[in-house]
Amino acid sequence: MPVIRHFGFDRGEAFHRAAAAWVEAGSVAAEPRLAATVLLVRDGAAGPEVFVQQRAATMAFAPSMVVFPGGRVDPTDAAAGLPEAEVREVADLMGVEAERAWPLVAAAVREVEEECGVRLAPGVLVPRGRWLTPKLEPRRYDTWFFAARMPDDQVAKGTTSETTAERWGHPVELLRLGESGELRLMPPTMFMLEALARFDAVEAYLTDRPSVALVEPILVEGPDGYALETTLP
Repeated sequence: MPVIRHFGFDRGEAFHRAAAAWVEAGSVAAEPRLAATVLLVRDGAAGPEVFVQQRAATMAFAPSMVVFPGGRVDPTDAAAGLPEAEVREVADLMGVEAERAWPLVAAAVREVEEECGVRLAPGVLVPRGRWLTPKLEPRRYDTWFFAARMPDDQVAKGTTSETTAERWGHPVELLRLGESGELRLMPPTMFMLEALARFDAVEAYLTDRPSVALVEPILVEGPDGYALETTLP
């Protein structure tokens, strides 16, 4: 049975004012853009750890949020030179045609190298989910979440001006910091961390095959104002 959760990105007056203004203006939704993000994972003393970055406060989308490396699909990604057999393997896991998977896989590989200096082979990507930004947001993304083992011979670091800090963290600890307000986490990030926390080792996590059905938070109005209602797979 699906799990229902309620989210407000800011959980405050700013969110409720923005939601009310969007509804009053006619609830017009922006067209979402394709995006890809990657959970780089490694085994730690207390279980799997994941690499996260804090977005700069000046970013138009998700300022100051703690996220996984990733970004939107660029027009050139569809023509990226990738090993066809590896892309087809990832496409099979995604449940889509290779032509559709190609720009997403290319974007995932490109963004990880651009944002943290890590080069990944396309075939190591494992799809973990797909989330659509709520309709009330002015910038919307249809984002595929992938996971990949951190290569032993490389070092992840901050290599982009879009982020201001980076760290490896255990998912439970990152969630605790998010709940206390020390880190700002979006609902998809929280859900991915919760899923990772259920595994004792990276190998078990990467061989798991979760549902990748599209998840879209829906704006609902209740007695206490607006909230985002999310049905999880």
